[in-house]
Amino acid sequence: MLDRLIDWPTSLTSREDLKKVLSDGRQMRIKFGVDITARTLHIGHAVNLRAIRHLQDLGHKVVFMLGGFTTLVGDPTGKVVARVAQDRDEVEENKRAFIDQIKSIIRFDIPDRIEIRDNTEWWGTPEKHGRITVGHLFELLRTITVTNLLSRDMFRERMKKSDPIYASEFLYPVLQGYDSVEMQSDLTIVGTDQMFNEKMAWEFQEANGQKRQAVFCTKITPGLDGRDKQSKSLGNYVGLAFSPQEKFNSTMLLLDGLVSQWFDVYTEADPRQISEWKTEFDADPVAMKKRLAFCIVELFHGREEAEKAESEFDSRKFKKKVPSVIGAKSVNPEDTIRNALMTALGRKAGDIRDAISNNALNLITKVNEDGSYEEEKLDMMKISAIKAKGALIRWGKNGFYRFE
Repeated sequence: MLDRLIDWPTSLTSREDLKKVLSDGRQMRIKFGVDITARTLHIGHAVNLRAIRHLQDLGHKVVFMLGGFTTLVGDPTGKVVARVAQDRDEVEENKRAFIDQIKSIIRFDIPDRIEIRDNTEWWGTPEKHGRITVGHLFELLRTITVTNLLSRDMFRERMKKSDPIYASEFLYPVLQGYDSVEMQSDLTIVGTDQMFNEKMAWEFQEANGQKRQAVFCTKITPGLDGRDKQSKSLGNYVGLAFSPQEKFNSTMLLLDGLVSQWFDVYTEADPRQISEWKTEFDADPVAMKKRLAFCIVELFHGREEAEKAESEFDSRKFKKKVPSVIGAKSVNPEDTIRNALMTALGRKAGDIRDAISNNALNLITKVNEDGSYEEEKLDMMKISAIKAKGALIRWGKNGFYRFE
């Protein structure tokens, strides 16, 4: 299973080294750290979680670290502009949502295989000092060169444009690297975008008498729309907390050219079976995509729920029906549809304009007893005037959303 999920060419640790680590004869401490930037995880995060669950089933311990402090700083990874730091109360709310979601994959029922930490324990908060003193932080900084930090792509891009780079962003890799010391990490599994930060841990670990953690990268795939990767802010993701129907419907929005890649990373279907499906559905990309959606729902919810979701999708596709289950999105009473699209769904202004120009944004005005519906097309004037609360909208072919 790990061979399927791990991107060996970009990992800092080889297959052979992994075998050595796992054959050590002792329980490994597996670091899985996340910044609490939003309440929703997506199936891209689940790739790491599935790999970690596999190691957990082999008897190793997952040390799940909530980045309570580093979230407030803001990870600059992949950002050509500075990321806005988050509010403390928002971070606390997101923590609870994160734990609820990872429980669907990571085992919490065996105490010696799960440990939850928060890096505010050692870094502190704006209201409370942590264990790390300013003197200790300066000792860490003595081992890091500015030249090394400036070698990161996103910083080079900013310098080219004369855009600001904040000192807090420089510190972020140092903070994340030192987290591994506090967690006594033997092994971590991350996306390729976190390689720089996790490699930073090695010098700190050796200075503290620890062995270097093994660092493995999982494969990162483009999002539903083909951009970069799945992202809550881009709205091009399949949420881990989505219902079976929402997962199925969202997957059906995937670009045809990405289906094979998603099959490889986001399902556990046998590669030979996938190859047979490719041959069978060569002239029918929609059918192949439906098989992908089925496999994704089956992985997280079981075969029965996958069958229900597929049946519901087919019923709505051919009879133009509203799905029986629609995820509700919370909005403020004063929010317009435009505001709700940007805050509750994470859509950008450009995405909204594109949807309107392609007649892909509609307001459901009536739902009949048999699930059929009537709708009206939305434009910029309407979405800026109509209140979102209570509205049911259709985005694209299969995206139905209710604002409450």
